[in-house]
Amino acid sequence: MLKNTALGWLALAFYAIVTNSIVQAQFSTVEPPPKELATGFNAISADQAKEWLSVLAGPEFEGRGTGQVGYIKAAHYVSGKLAELGLKPVGDGGTFFQMLPMQRRVAEMSECSITGPKELNLPGEGNLGFDRFTAAPQTTGEVVFLNFSGGSMDIPEELVLRDKIVLYLADEASETSAPRVLARKRPAAALRIIAGEPKSISQLVRGAGANSTSISGTIKTAAARKILTAVGGKSTWMKAATVAGVTVYPSGQEVTIAMRIREEPAAVPNVVAWLEGSDPTVNHEFIVIGSHLDHLGVRSGTVFPGADDNGSGSTAVLSIAKAFATNPTRPRRSILFIWFAAEEVGLVGSKHFCDNPLLPLENMTCMFNIDMVGRNEETPNETAAENEGAIHLVGSKKGESDIHSLIETANKHVGFRFEYDQEDVFGRSDQINFYEKGVPVAFLFGGFHPDYHQPSDLVAAINFDKIAAAARLYYIAINLAAEHGRFEMKTAEEPK
Repeated sequence: MLKNTALGWLALAFYAIVTNSIVQAQFSTVEPPPKELATGFNAISADQAKEWLSVLAGPEFEGRGTGQVGYIKAAHYVSGKLAELGLKPVGDGGTFFQMLPMQRRVAEMSECSITGPKELNLPGEGNLGFDRFTAAPQTTGEVVFLNFSGGSMDIPEELVLRDKIVLYLADEASETSAPRVLARKRPAAALRIIAGEPKSISQLVRGAGANSTSISGTIKTAAARKILTAVGGKSTWMKAATVAGVTVYPSGQEVTIAMRIREEPAAVPNVVAWLEGSDPTVNHEFIVIGSHLDHLGVRSGTVFPGADDNGSGSTAVLSIAKAFATNPTRPRRSILFIWFAAEEVGLVGSKHFCDNPLLPLENMTCMFNIDMVGRNEETPNETAAENEGAIHLVGSKKGESDIHSLIETANKHVGFRFEYDQEDVFGRSDQINFYEKGVPVAFLFGGFHPDYHQPSDLVAAINFDKIAAAARLYYIAINLAAEHGRFEMKTAEEPK
């Protein structure tokens, strides 16, 4: 049994045995963990993190997009691991899932088409693929052909694409940026011309009346040529560009996209698990450790794997779950593990949990969040190598200074160099919804890098030692918090 005071608990650290679990070159010399926690601490490893993350950010899960099949696979994968660890399901109907009230819209491609001049009648099946669409049965607009090449995104400022139907080519250097640039111009539709077979994905709806205002997706090259001919375009409009830049070919002719949409319930779960505390007098109180499981999924035919964002955080929380399940000495207070859905579409999963808590919020003592801890921050002013042992500790002194102190104490066993220059991201991850309910929080964040929200956010670039270190840090901190008990919200000075 752990000591009943944090002071007594900490004293054990000075007499703990030296373990082999924290010999990592990027972190400074550290103290071994207390012997009562050493088994769980040592159960966290970079090799295990690599195994799990390689699945979560692998091709089968297709970027874990909310409302997409890949996310459901990822949720079942995590819940399966929790069952193996022997943690308790506390979700809907005795499962590991807390379902979000969301709907999925699916395009019935056999009843979609594009019609236009010269008796153009192009069936959707085999020719079109949609990843965003409106609920309107028809969308009509002037056809404009664009060609993005060499990564240049310099669309003429004066070019008006609003309410147009854009068909565009994008080379490898431009394919990820072009959809975002086009979206800012608000066309009625933007379809990327591709050589392969277009595929449609479902679109998530977060409530009655929620609709996209535009269409995006892909169109087969042969189908685009038929439209080119129908609107009187030239063959050069669809030739690969030889110089970097954006070329624009307005046709002056209109086509109509007809759509038929089916709406059905969407399986969008938060994944939740419970570890009951050892002290029956206080184990109704609990600490939350969470991360978001979703990423961008498949967009315009491109998979965004999300290895760092947030496969790394999801893996770290799974590592922490393993540590608690493995360690023979349990914390006095209970632990609630949550992998949030729909973070990337507006922090929806954490908002739903906070508005519909599975357990009374008044019994929650604090919340620890992990988002993007698998890379070294890399900016125009800092190289990744300069941030090898660094990590951002965000929000830990917003309202409750004891949380910050606990994490600093836990860091004696890990050796991170904390940075405090990313407080502006505090409202961009799931802890904000807990904080707004009066719960003290802390947010561990590795920092931004050039692969953020790009298809290049791959497992190959991950620093698995950093994931393991983040998991060990929070494992110790959560144990300290379980000893500490309730926190008082109060105004505190920001860390410097």
